[in-house]
Amino acid sequence: MPGSSSKKQSQRTKGNLRPSSSSQAAELLSASGNAPTGFVGFGQAPKYVPVSSSLDDMDSSLDSDFRLVLRKLTKKDTTTKIRALQELSSLCKEKSEENLKAVLPFWPRMFNKMAIDIDHRVREANQLAMSTLAVRVRRNLAPYLRNLMGAWLMSQCDTYPTVSSAAVTSFQDAFPPAKQTEAYVYCKDSVLEYLTENLVIHTPQTLSDQKTTEAEDMENKYNRVLTSSLLAMRKLLTNIPANEIESCKQPMATLLDNGKFWKHGKSKVSSVRGGLYSLLAGLCQVVPELCALYVSKITSLVLHNLDETDPTVYPNLWEAALSLANYVQDCWQHVSVQKAFWPKLRRVLESGCLGNPTVIGPNILPLLSRVPDDLFPDTARFYEDFFTAFRSGLCNTSIQKSHSEFGALVRAYVECAQFVVMKNTEASFAMSVLMDQVLPVVEASLLESDSQLYKTPLYGMVGNLLATAEANSSSSLQQTTQEFWSHLKESVDTKLTSKEESSKGDKFEEKLVHFVKCLYIPQTEIKQKAGRVRFESPGDLSHTQAKSKSDSQSVRQNDLGQNCKNFVNHLTLKSFDLAHKNFSTSHLQMFAQILELDPAEEIVAKVISSCHGHVATETTSHYFVFEICIPWLQKVQQGGGKWEEFSHIVKVVCIFLSVLDEESVPQLLGKLYESCQDTRCQHILLKELFCRAGSVQSVCDWLHSGQFGDRLVEYSKSVCEKPVSESWQNDTGNILGILSLVLATRTKNNDLLVQSVYIERLLSVLEQPIRNLATEVGVANKAELAVSFVAQAATCFFSQYQECLTTSSAADLIVMLFEITLLNQCRLKDSSLQEARESWSVGVRKTVRGTGGLVNDTGVLARLAASVQAHIPSLMSIQGVNTAFQTVSQLLRSVSESLPDTKDNPVYVSYFGDMFVTPDTSVPSAVLEYLMVRGDYLTLSFSEAVGNVAKSLFTSLYNIKMLKEGISSLANENQGEDDGSKCNTEIDWIKERLMILVDCAQVSEITKLYLEQNTVVEGLLGEAAASLSGDVYSLLCGLPARSQTDIWTYAFHRCSEDERYVMCLKPLLSTLSSSQGGQLNLELGPLLDRCESLSPQCIYMLQATLPYLTTSDVITFTEIMVARLISTGTESCLNIDGGTGLVGVLSGLVAMVSQTGDSEATELLKGSLDQLHSWKEENDDMFLYSRSIESDSSARILFNVEVCRLMSQLVRVISPELTDKHWDFVMCSLVSWIQSIEETQVSLVNSPTMQCFTSSVLDLASDVTSCLSEQIGKMPGKFPENLQMEWAEFFSESVFSVLLPTYLKFCKQSKGTSLSGSDKIVLQSACNAAAMSPQKLILEHKLPPLLVAGDLSPLPDTLQTLLNQLSPLIIKKEKCVQLSAFCILDSVVATFPEFDKEDKNKSIDIGATGGEQQEEETNRSPPARLMEKIDESSSTLVALLCDVPIDSCQPIRAQSEEYHYTLAYMLTWKLILKFFKSAPSELRQEYAGYLQERGYVDTLMYSLFRLMPNNPQRMFQLPYSTHVKEPGSCAGVQHLACDVYSQLLTTIPAMARTWWKSQDRKSSAYVDMFTSKHVSPLLCTREISSVQTTDVQLVNMSIKARPTTREVIAVYSFEEVSVDMVISLPQNYPLGNISVTSEKRVGVSGPQWEKWLLQLNIFLQHQNGNIIDGLKLWKNNIDKRFEGVDECMICFYVLHGTNFQLPRITCRTCKKKFHSACLYKWFNTSHNCTCPLCRNVF
Repeated sequence: MPGSSSKKQSQRTKGNLRPSSSSQAAELLSASGNAPTGFVGFGQAPKYVPVSSSLDDMDSSLDSDFRLVLRKLTKKDTTTKIRALQELSSLCKEKSEENLKAVLPFWPRMFNKMAIDIDHRVREANQLAMSTLAVRVRRNLAPYLRNLMGAWLMSQCDTYPTVSSAAVTSFQDAFPPAKQTEAYVYCKDSVLEYLTENLVIHTPQTLSDQKTTEAEDMENKYNRVLTSSLLAMRKLLTNIPANEIESCKQPMATLLDNGKFWKHGKSKVSSVRGGLYSLLAGLCQVVPELCALYVSKITSLVLHNLDETDPTVYPNLWEAALSLANYVQDCWQHVSVQKAFWPKLRRVLESGCLGNPTVIGPNILPLLSRVPDDLFPDTARFYEDFFTAFRSGLCNTSIQKSHSEFGALVRAYVECAQFVVMKNTEASFAMSVLMDQVLPVVEASLLESDSQLYKTPLYGMVGNLLATAEANSSSSLQQTTQEFWSHLKESVDTKLTSKEESSKGDKFEEKLVHFVKCLYIPQTEIKQKAGRVRFESPGDLSHTQAKSKSDSQSVRQNDLGQNCKNFVNHLTLKSFDLAHKNFSTSHLQMFAQILELDPAEEIVAKVISSCHGHVATETTSHYFVFEICIPWLQKVQQGGGKWEEFSHIVKVVCIFLSVLDEESVPQLLGKLYESCQDTRCQHILLKELFCRAGSVQSVCDWLHSGQFGDRLVEYSKSVCEKPVSESWQNDTGNILGILSLVLATRTKNNDLLVQSVYIERLLSVLEQPIRNLATEVGVANKAELAVSFVAQAATCFFSQYQECLTTSSAADLIVMLFEITLLNQCRLKDSSLQEARESWSVGVRKTVRGTGGLVNDTGVLARLAASVQAHIPSLMSIQGVNTAFQTVSQLLRSVSESLPDTKDNPVYVSYFGDMFVTPDTSVPSAVLEYLMVRGDYLTLSFSEAVGNVAKSLFTSLYNIKMLKEGISSLANENQGEDDGSKCNTEIDWIKERLMILVDCAQVSEITKLYLEQNTVVEGLLGEAAASLSGDVYSLLCGLPARSQTDIWTYAFHRCSEDERYVMCLKPLLSTLSSSQGGQLNLELGPLLDRCESLSPQCIYMLQATLPYLTTSDVITFTEIMVARLISTGTESCLNIDGGTGLVGVLSGLVAMVSQTGDSEATELLKGSLDQLHSWKEENDDMFLYSRSIESDSSARILFNVEVCRLMSQLVRVISPELTDKHWDFVMCSLVSWIQSIEETQVSLVNSPTMQCFTSSVLDLASDVTSCLSEQIGKMPGKFPENLQMEWAEFFSESVFSVLLPTYLKFCKQSKGTSLSGSDKIVLQSACNAAAMSPQKLILEHKLPPLLVAGDLSPLPDTLQTLLNQLSPLIIKKEKCVQLSAFCILDSVVATFPEFDKEDKNKSIDIGATGGEQQEEETNRSPPARLMEKIDESSSTLVALLCDVPIDSCQPIRAQSEEYHYTLAYMLTWKLILKFFKSAPSELRQEYAGYLQERGYVDTLMYSLFRLMPNNPQRMFQLPYSTHVKEPGSCAGVQHLACDVYSQLLTTIPAMARTWWKSQDRKSSAYVDMFTSKHVSPLLCTREISSVQTTDVQLVNMSIKARPTTREVIAVYSFEEVSVDMVISLPQNYPLGNISVTSEKRVGVSGPQWEKWLLQLNIFLQHQNGNIIDGLKLWKNNIDKRFEGVDECMICFYVLHGTNFQLPRITCRTCKKKFHSACLYKWFNTSHNCTCPLCRNVF
């Protein structure tokens, strides 16, 4: 604004043509094209190029996109700059070279600025852009290179790794390696000038904009630039050729003369100090003569700061120190030794090289070597102090924790000691270093238990030092060396002979052995533990032998000096003496390991002489082995078997095998083997012997002898015959080790050392542990041990000795292991199973490869196939099938991998087919009965069909898995082939296995039907059946089109030959149709050819195939069937090939004909009904009307069954087309058949034919009732006029008067019995028919009375009897019974409240005559029988849901006990809610009080929210289906819970609201969210719709609705009073509060109106009803007021809020009236009986 001091630009005015943004500016500049061209010059330093401030000076050739990008680079925002640089990179790739040249004058300034930006991302993007630009412009960059190189080189030394890496990459992209040096030389002057300015001129303030940059960022940027500049200057100096260095001296001298440069050495920033030291190191190396001029400054800065503690600095510091000492000779003259240099160095040594010896340690010796001799006045004192300080550093515990760091420190220490000793061989202080400094360190490493020095290179380096010293010509040095070894020997002897117990971590003997090994082999190191365990396998033996051999050859790399050798010999004698006298295992191990290094005869002689006197030299080894070692071995085993001690003695003995004579070796080995008392000893001995068999021929001969073979077999047999136990595992482990040795060790001719005859004998005894399991009890744990042992042993044989596979013992072993893995009867773990599989797989592979794939009838492969055929039918679990399938798959893979060209190999194809097992496809009689009663087929042949469904199921499950395995392997082999060959291969493969696939489909359908009729076994077979069905479906869908045709043709022909296979037709055709998109059409011709004469199998085939005929074929076939029916005489009616079969076929055609919409075909069906009527006229006896049918033949009963089913189909499908005659025939037949059922006294469990008859008649009753009650109203005029009246007045009573008692009888008969599938079908039919009973007939039922003594129910006896009869059925364990009882009660429960009202009125009348102040009952129970069922079922439900959170859904498994209790609980609540809703207002409150007081609603809400799903989808929109015949499911229970919750919120919203408000925060929030999301929208819509469509007329009140806003508008008018009220429903209705507001009022005072609004709000919130009920109650209350009725002086209402009574109790004093309920509550709470107003006694 004018006059403001703000720097913001004022608003633009009219005519101001200045662009408003950089983009518009660029566009304007590009469009004008007349910007003047500016000139950019280049000097020694980068010049300023005005990019942002003077657009007019830019060259018009500069591309507008580049202009925009360059402007963005001047912005302050980091993100803008990064994006601008990314855009620049993209433009450099896209634009032409000419456009890029125009950018170059402006680029150096931008590049230099971005190169030192605060954000590392900007710097990195800057280098990436530079790389892209440099690659494109190449030589054109040369004129600007000097202005770029300084920042470019500095960026290569950036402290952020990604930036430096990007800069190096960009530089390499711009210059090839050969040109990089030239670039440095060309730009050296400008670079030095640029870097010098950064180091001595610039400050944090000059490098950054103080106005936009924080102080901390400015300082960080300055320090980074300093560091990069120092490193860049060294990089420049080291990359310039030597002939160009001279020109750099003057700029460098100028820099060194500046005092600010040296101040950087005192910087607090470690990176700056490190960069300075690095630059000084480079200067000393490149220009030492220049450094000599400034040596005092450099020396004080470097050598006086050796104790720099920053890890990032001291590498550069020590480099500078060494460079200074090496290249500047007179630097030591400027050193303050006592005050600065030595104290700093001592601190470094005492601290263990400042904790980083790997970096500092290698520099100690070079620095020490450069220290002049005259620098210290007392050289001996200096070296003493030096090594003393160094030893202090060795004691640093933190250094000792790191193996590499500690090793580097020790290496530096010994190197320095060796340097001092060898440099001053005659000086006394050199001897002192050896004895006073080195010796204590060695002694500490050996004697101190917590010392870690033995893990370092100390021993090897000390050994080299002493060997070098001993070989020196200096006599004093040799004498010192001798004293060193003597002193060390005394210390070691003292420790060895000490009787004090060593600590747990003391490894003195191990250290000592390691020390000796390092004397021989200086490179020997202690192996660190890796924390992993690895077991030796047989294949590792040759590797171990080779390694041992190479080690033994390289043992004597160093020849020990005499003093050292004396020390070693002394240790050998000492260790033997201690081991032999004290039986010390550790000393024995020490002796064995040292002796193995150099088993010289002279040492052995000394050993013998030390304990047995002198022995001649030529018999020394013999005597030692036989007279000392052998007795020692025996004594060790007798004393308890110390395995380590035994192993060490054996190792000592084996060392001398090569020096003994050939005659002594067998004798020795025999004694050794006899002395081994168990398998562990044998294993230890043989392991050593087999390792030396290749080098000692006598050992090889003994192992090949029969003596060893016999002993080996007998001992193995004795172990295998032992009972399996935990201790037995140790023996078998050793036997396995021995077998591995025996089979893995070969001679030079590749023959086994042990004779083959003994190998075969060993193989035959391996089966014994598994065979022993068959005679033992409790083999669960033993089997794991036995199988594992046999499997490992067999693997050894099969893999390493293939010749054994030709023996019968090997074949028996393979078959035994295969059967174990096939059945897994021992319940082995997966690991043991796989181990056994791998074992026999090795044998199978070797066998197939050895025989070339020829399968012998008695060979291994044939025996394995026979085992599969024998054992697969015994599988009875999915786990067993999976195990067997895995085993067979392993077998097939083993065969496949061993054969050439597996896909076309006939051996493999044939063998694969042998793996399939034919299942039993016979149909059990129970399934046949179930199918007959269900009506899916006509009569079945009831020959004694025996079928084990479980065996067939699991066998087929195995077969289907094998089929899938075949397809999978075929697909894998066909990869890469053309489609035609692949398709043909698939067709050929499928053709060979059509029978197997059809068998699987047959068994799948049989199992499905078996489980339907016998739900008891569903839990056992259900999962397997589902798996088989899914696999069959997937295989059928995956068949090629031609194969689908082939399999259908094959199944069709097979069904013609064997009627049982009709079971597979339905699933087969259904799946094929599904895979073809529902377009499967069968031809009619073949069906007609096979159905010329109807036989049972032909009828079955027709039932399965008719749905897949075309429309025209269906009509044609119907015409043929009807024609045959009409031509059939009464004498053939009862034959399958006559009337019975034809009627059955026509029943299946009705629905299909109806779908065609052909009227002529419909007439044909009606003609079939006419034909039946004509048969009735001709021979009425054919129809079983109104008589007992117990004596009738099955043929006659089945004929009536089929006729009844045909009528049901016609009524269900084409009922509007039937005439009066047809309906009369149907209804008369129904009544007659119902009477026959009554006269026959049919029971639930009966013969199949009787069950067929009962079920079909009851289904016909259901269909007729459903049609006449539902269809007539939907299609008026389509039915005969008097049809419904005739049914209601004449026929229905005759039907249901028999049906209800029959239904109850069937329900009682089902109690406590296990129902078969056919029994359940009959029960379902009875329940379905009873559920459709008309209300009138239910209320007028004639059931025998059933009353309970003491029951005070107001219901009449008929209704109470009905309730007592049906309420127990709601909790039955059959869903159909539960639903039917619910449906019957649901039709009459709404009439029950009328009787409660009458009872209440009688009570009021009695109370009025007895006195007005009589206490009245406030709560009333719903029907007691229903509440009893609530109590009975809720206990189970609450126990089930007690631990389920409110926001979780508990699934209920169908047909379980919990399912039936849950269903009963929910159905009973639906009855109670309907009963509640039909009650008048005054009774609802009493019912509500009863339910609330006893917590019924709380329990219901608790259960509902744990049964309803979190995502109910459309469960609230769709009503719950109460169809009796629908199967139960978990989703059905959830849907019922949703339905009950919706009904509850509609019926008792106030009680639901009260419960919701009483919940905790989490529960309340979830209930609110769930209701608002899924229920409230529907209830609001329903409530608003009910207001709009209500037929309730309220006088003086009009009501209308606003659906979009969820509002109801009520207008009340009375005389001069008029009020408008708006009732708004909340979003979470009905849980939330309903708001009531007034839009207009006339004739009512403000206080009075507020009171009325409050009353209306209370009525709407607290009454259990809808909005209409609340308005009606409120209106009645207001009307009474206008009529002059006094208000109750307690609640101030005319009508009571709960019982809706008027105030009728009057105070005798003040004459005020009160509600009886209000007054009663007043008396109870005030504890007196005074009037609330006048306080007089009432």
